[in-house]
Amino acid sequence: MNSLIIGAGPVGSYAASLLAKREEVSVIEEHPSVGAPVQCTGILTSDVFKFLPKDHDSIQNKVHDVRVFSPDGKPLELHFDKPDVIVDRTLFDKHFCERAQDAGASFRFRTRFLSFSGSKALIRDHSGKEKTLMFNQLIGADGPMSQVAKSAGILGKRKFFVGVQAVVKKKNDNFIDFYPKRYGFGWSVPVDEKTMRIGYAGLGSIHAEFQAMLKRYNGETLETQGGLIPVYNPRQLVKTGNVFLVGDAATLVKATTGGGLIPGLMSAELLAKSILNNDSYPSLVRRKIAPSLYINLKMRTMMDSFSEKDWNDLVADLDNEKSKKAFASINRDRLARLLVKTMISKPKIIRYAIKHFNALF
Repeated sequence: MNSLIIGAGPVGSYAASLLAKREEVSVIEEHPSVGAPVQCTGILTSDVFKFLPKDHDSIQNKVHDVRVFSPDGKPLELHFDKPDVIVDRTLFDKHFCERAQDAGASFRFRTRFLSFSGSKALIRDHSGKEKTLMFNQLIGADGPMSQVAKSAGILGKRKFFVGVQAVVKKKNDNFIDFYPKRYGFGWSVPVDEKTMRIGYAGLGSIHAEFQAMLKRYNGETLETQGGLIPVYNPRQLVKTGNVFLVGDAATLVKATTGGGLIPGLMSAELLAKSILNNDSYPSLVRRKIAPSLYINLKMRTMMDSFSEKDWNDLVADLDNEKSKKAFASINRDRLARLLVKTMISKPKIIRYAIKHFNALF
């Protein structure tokens, strides 16, 4: 048995590291190396430590404190018992690539996947020469516009946030700032005490919003990065025949924040389990990943129906010790549990769900 994985990001490489323990694995990557170009904020919940050593070199910062800004500029300050983790994506990606290589997976860089037919994949190497590779399983870990999904006829009609961020030289107080908006969101993330990542993601044109974020922090821009963020589609097929999709290629991304690394790494584990143990990958995804992503999707739908007054009122209603205590003990990847605890601490919050109930359907 052999698996051909398209995409050497952390999700593809992690899948390769798990599968290579039991079978032959080849990974195709169109870029010269892993970790570039950077298209991610690099902010993860503490769940990342299920996949990464706590003292790994890729960890740049750990942040316990978050500010959520309402449109009127008032911040809701929250403290989390477990920190968010800020990583250097180049070192993070290399970690998973090296794990895969240590397990026996082979990598071809500067090589593009073109298409497949049956169990034959057509690729083009850095010299422009086309070759055919045989596979038993073809795995698409090739991002939002997955060529594997397209070739398999399961790309479908996808929605995307357009995201752009700048690495900015700016002293900061080690808070993550989050700006929820209708059809988008802004952020600032402290990399260290003198460096931040500042960005905005939204549907359609986001130039004005991004420039407003940069103006707000008024630092020296060192680098600009950007990319597409898929909106989770619960109807997205993650398998057809002997073709599988993982991570962004399968739209496994939180619609509230655009976070896809943790769901992506989880999907790599489920994929390996399904192949090695002859389980159903779609069933595993539906049980283990889809419920949380579906809640995030519905939350995004509700957020997009909020007026500025709704946001101002909600932030004000949450600015109390009971609500803050409810937030503190919950990992934000556990959104359902967080919502329940918040509503118990502040029953008044339920009125927002009632007011915007129709937006959910």
